[in-house]
Amino acid sequence: MADGQTKIERFGRYLILDHFVDGGMAKICRARYLGEQADKIVAIKMVQAQFSQDVAFKTMFMDEIKVTFGLLHPNIVQTYDYGNHNGQLYVAMEYCDGRNLKEYLDKLRDRKFVFPVEISVYIITQVCQALHYAHTLTDKMTGKEFSIIHRDISPHNIMLTFDGSVKVIDFGIAKATTNTEATQAGTIKGKLSYLAPEYLEGKELDARYDEFAVGITLWEMLCSRKMFKAQNDLAVLKKIQDCIIDPPSKINPNVPKELDEIVLKALSKDRNKRYENMDQMNRALMKFLYSHYPDFNATDLSYFAKELFKEEIKKDREKLFEFGKIDLKPFLDDLRREQAGGTDSATNHAEAKAAAAARDHVLDFGFAQGQSGATKTTPAGTRVVAKDELMKRTGQTRQVKVAEIDKKSELQLGQAVVKKKVVSKSSRTADGGKGGTTVGQIRTRTGAVQKDESKFNMKSLAMIAVGVVAILTVGYFKFGDQFLSPKVSKEESRRPSSQEGTAQTVEKADQSGSDEYRIVISNFEKYEQKAFVNGQEVEVSILGEIKLSTPGEYVLRVQTKGQEHFVRKVSVDANNSSVKIKKPDMPYAVFGYLMNSRTCVSGKLFLTLFGEERVERLPISKGGIQLPIRIGPAGEPVSTDYSVFYQKDGEDIQRKLTFAIKFENDSIDLCNVLHRQSETE
Repeated sequence: MADGQTKIERFGRYLILDHFVDGGMAKICRARYLGEQADKIVAIKMVQAQFSQDVAFKTMFMDEIKVTFGLLHPNIVQTYDYGNHNGQLYVAMEYCDGRNLKEYLDKLRDRKFVFPVEISVYIITQVCQALHYAHTLTDKMTGKEFSIIHRDISPHNIMLTFDGSVKVIDFGIAKATTNTEATQAGTIKGKLSYLAPEYLEGKELDARYDEFAVGITLWEMLCSRKMFKAQNDLAVLKKIQDCIIDPPSKINPNVPKELDEIVLKALSKDRNKRYENMDQMNRALMKFLYSHYPDFNATDLSYFAKELFKEEIKKDREKLFEFGKIDLKPFLDDLRREQAGGTDSATNHAEAKAAAAARDHVLDFGFAQGQSGATKTTPAGTRVVAKDELMKRTGQTRQVKVAEIDKKSELQLGQAVVKKKVVSKSSRTADGGKGGTTVGQIRTRTGAVQKDESKFNMKSLAMIAVGVVAILTVGYFKFGDQFLSPKVSKEESRRPSSQEGTAQTVEKADQSGSDEYRIVISNFEKYEQKAFVNGQEVEVSILGEIKLSTPGEYVLRVQTKGQEHFVRKVSVDANNSSVKIKKPDMPYAVFGYLMNSRTCVSGKLFLTLFGEERVERLPISKGGIQLPIRIGPAGEPVSTDYSVFYQKDGEDIQRKLTFAIKFENDSIDLCNVLHRQSETE
C-alpha cells in the first residue's frame, strides 16, 4: 500500500484493503474487486481454513448463500459472489459505507443523546420493507415461496450508511424452505435479548417472530437502553417469558402516545395480537411519521449520520485515498497467470511492484509557461508529467527536486515581500525516467528561471497591491461615519443603547465557523422549532448543536408555535466551550404580527420581547415579526399596546412608533403606521 504499513494481499480476484472483523470462524474485510475494465469496493467474508473443511459448517454456509443470493432489495445487502479459494470458503457482498445501528446507539449514549423520534421511525420503516420482501419472496421459476425468516434482527444487523441508506445484513441463521439443515433441539439461534416469547415456547416460527425483534429494536432506539436486561441469561429469558413492557413515553417523554401504541402492538406477547405482517407495521409507522413530522425527508438520516461520525468519515476518506494510489496492473497480471494455470507464487512480486508504483505516484502540474499536462505511463507506473516544447527539444524525462527558498532573492513591493523559488539543476535519471519526481518548477536548459514568468509575477503582485489599497480606501469612506456619535433630533427619539450597539455588532458574526464552540439544545425539535442566536436564525444540527465561531456572550432564542419564546443568555469560552441547555415547556401564548406591505422604509427596528433586546432589519422579512398578545382572565386575547423604535439607513436618529395588536393573528402594516404618524406630525 502507499503508506507502506499494511501488506497488500490478493485473495482470488479480490485485493484485500483492510479488516473489519477478525472472528474465530471468519473474518470480514474491505476489498477491491479486480476487474479488467472496472473495479469496485466490496465486503468479503472469508471463512477460516479449518472451518471451510468442516462438512456441517459448509452446509450451513451454503444455506446462507441460497437464502441471500437471490435477494434483490434496496434495504438488503446484496450478495455478489461466493466460492472456495485455496481451501477457504468466501462470500463477496455489497460494501456499506457506514456503521451498524449498535454503533450509532453507543455513540449517542456516549454523547448523552437519544435517537430523534422521526429518524428512529424512518429507519424501522426501511427495515420493515426489507423483511416484508424477504418474508414474501417467491421463486419466479417454480412459484414456490421461500418463506425466509431472518431470526437475528437486532441493532448489530442493521447497517446505516453515511448517505442515508438502511440495509439489513447477516441472513446467516435465516430459516427458509431451501435450508438443508434443521435447527438442533436446545440450540438458541439469534441474540438472547431479541428472542420472542414463542421461541421459548417451542412454537413454529413465522414472520411475526422478526416483527417482535423489530419492535425491541425500535423501543431501544426511542429509550436509549436495552429492553430485556438482567444480571444473567436465565433472568433475561424470564423477562422475555413474562413480556411486561413499559411504553417508550414513560422513559422518553418526547415519544407521542400514537407511537407507543404501534411499538406495544409489535411487542405483544400473543403473536396473534401483533401486526399480521411487516407491511402492516410499516404502513402504521409511515402514517405516524408524516402526520407528526410532515417536513421529514429521507436525507435527514444522511445529515444525522455525517454529523455523528464526521471525524471517522474524514479519517476513512483519507484511508480510501491512499488505497486509490495502489497500481492494480501487477495484481491483474498475477491473476491472469493464476487463471491460466500458474501458481500464486507471483503474489509477492505483484506486492513489491505495487508498493514501488505507489511510491512513484507523481503529480507535476507544469507551472512553467507553455506547458500542458499530459499522462504518460512508464514501467514503474503512471505519472502526470509536463509535455511542452522543452520536452520535445530534449527528448528526456527529467527529475525535478522541490524548489528551495533562496532568502537572498527577494522582490520587495511596499510592505509585501515576494520570495522567488530557485530550483536545483535538472538531471536525467539513470534509468531513463523510472525515478520519482515531485512538484516543482521546470527550468530551461540553461538552468535559469524563465524571465518572462518573473515579470509576470511582479506585474500581478503590483496590481493586487493597488487593488487592496483601493478597497481599504473605499471601505474607510463608506463605513467611517459609523464611528461618530449619533445625533438626536428634537422629535421624540433616543440614542441607541449600548446593548443595542452590541446586538448590531454580533449580528454580523459568522455562525458557520469552527466546531470549537457550540450551544447544544438537548430536546430541540427540528421540525417544530426555530433557533436564533443574537437575533439571527441559525442552523441547528440533527443533534441539537449550534456552532459558534468565537467565544463570548450570546443570546439564544427558541421559538415554538403556540408558546412564549424561550430566551437565555449563554457564555462560551475556552473553559466552557460547549454549553448544554434543556428548553423547558413554555407557557401558552398567542401572537399578532408586524409586517410591511411594501418597501416604505429601509433601516433597523428596535424592540424588546420576552426580555430580549432585538434589532430587526427593515423592510421586515416575509412572515413578519411575532408580537405576543396579553391573555385575559377568561383566556381571551386582550388588545396589547406596543412602542418600538426605528432608524433609517444613513441616519443616526431613532424615532418612536406606537400601535396596538388587538386580536390573535392581527397583522399590523408598518407602512400604514408610519403614514399615520407622518400625518400627525
